[in-house]
Amino acid sequence: MKSSFLLALVFALANNATRAEVVYRTPLSEAGQSGVCIRGDKLFLAVHAKLEGPLKGGFYFNGNIVGQCFDKDSGKLLWEVELPGTYAGRVLESWHDSTSLLPVADHDHVLFHNLNGMLACYTHKGKLLWKRSWQAPDPDIKNCRMFLHGSQLLVALPSDKVAVKASTKHPDLPFYQIHSIDVKTGKDNWISPTLITHATQYSMGEWKDQPVIVASMIDLSHWNFHSGRKGYLLSLDDGRPLLTFNLPPAIPHQKNQLCRGNFVVTVPSGHETKFQLVDPKSGKITNEFSFEKPDRYFAWTQSGYGKRPFEPEYTDKTLRRKGQPTPSTVHVVGDRIFFWRYDSGDIGCIDTRTGESVMIEAPIQILMDRTIWNKVNFQFTEEILNSRDQVVNRRVGSVRGVQRGGFGHTNPAWPIVHNDQLYWQGGAGMLYIIDLTKPFSPEAISWKSISKAGDSWTFGEPAIDDSHIYLRSQRELVKIAR
Repeated sequence: MKSSFLLALVFALANNATRAEVVYRTPLSEAGQSGVCIRGDKLFLAVHAKLEGPLKGGFYFNGNIVGQCFDKDSGKLLWEVELPGTYAGRVLESWHDSTSLLPVADHDHVLFHNLNGMLACYTHKGKLLWKRSWQAPDPDIKNCRMFLHGSQLLVALPSDKVAVKASTKHPDLPFYQIHSIDVKTGKDNWISPTLITHATQYSMGEWKDQPVIVASMIDLSHWNFHSGRKGYLLSLDDGRPLLTFNLPPAIPHQKNQLCRGNFVVTVPSGHETKFQLVDPKSGKITNEFSFEKPDRYFAWTQSGYGKRPFEPEYTDKTLRRKGQPTPSTVHVVGDRIFFWRYDSGDIGCIDTRTGESVMIEAPIQILMDRTIWNKVNFQFTEEILNSRDQVVNRRVGSVRGVQRGGFGHTNPAWPIVHNDQLYWQGGAGMLYIIDLTKPFSPEAISWKSISKAGDSWTFGEPAIDDSHIYLRSQRELVKIAR
């Protein structure tokens, strides 16, 4: 027996880290990267329409997608619907593509959103109830999300107001505005007057026992919107801002979240990891948490986890040894802020009650005979393949690819909290599970993998029920035991 296999076996026994017990693997008709939505006995996801012809610059360019419904128990495809778009964007671009948005569903309806130009509502039997389409702008990197709140769908759509005027390089780039849409009729209840951008990663939060939409206006490194740097708490009754407040300097593409009633700012700070909490009422910074090296760091050894002095793992010229978290991986759960750092393959956590910082080395891939902890040993197919083994993307090896499990420079899915467990999807077939009832430590973290040969591109949210987890890659829908 090979020594690498023995090490993998020791690893599994020591850490409750297992190759997932697979109930079924259903090949998908085409590549895509939405999450999986679960409702009753059905699963919903999005894939691309069939990709044909030559790639350009390593990418397919496509605007047409397909919404699909599967039987939860068997994995059988029950029906599918075409969702044509109006802009052909890159396929499996590591920020987002037209399939990236998680469908949402209630007991009677399911809503699919083609980020490049269509929103549609269907019954659970696949009957169209209503749809709307628009001219999708360039760029096709869009961070919209959908939320169901009672009978209203909350989603950002392009505005008729121009954010960046057209030039020789690009057409007019619009602002976005959040809409409340009546799920039954497809008509707007209200359109928020607050302008946000295509890159605003808004969320649902709670402020003073009132549900709110948390949003912001922040310039990007490559787009200046001339609108200042502001945070917003928006009313769910009419979309108007309950509070508007100034923000300190923040990292572009940060997620908009509240922690203990304060807006969380991810701060650019050289080699340090730094967060600030801003009071939405006063706009003042109430707390600051920063460190270059965490209070506690746990690294993996052949015999298990052990405390070690922290040293940066990656020194790529592109990342310039930034100690800041990858902004799209910053997630607030209760009183804690979780993140991945640019310069390491580690999951970090700050307890905002105590100020303690902890980082834990995490694997980025599990292959048949070994566990991969760094990009040196990371393996993936030379090109990204769909279930028919057709090449759909050749851009694998950059820091915007999957060589760090998808967290180098990407917008991976938001984690899912289910029964005090945080389920966090990685980019290369990995699912990280954090026990929220315990302090963040090696005892609180485990993981599963659906990868066998380094061929799984997994950027979408998992779906969870009481006994199983449902994940998808660009190749297949997978049901595994919890």
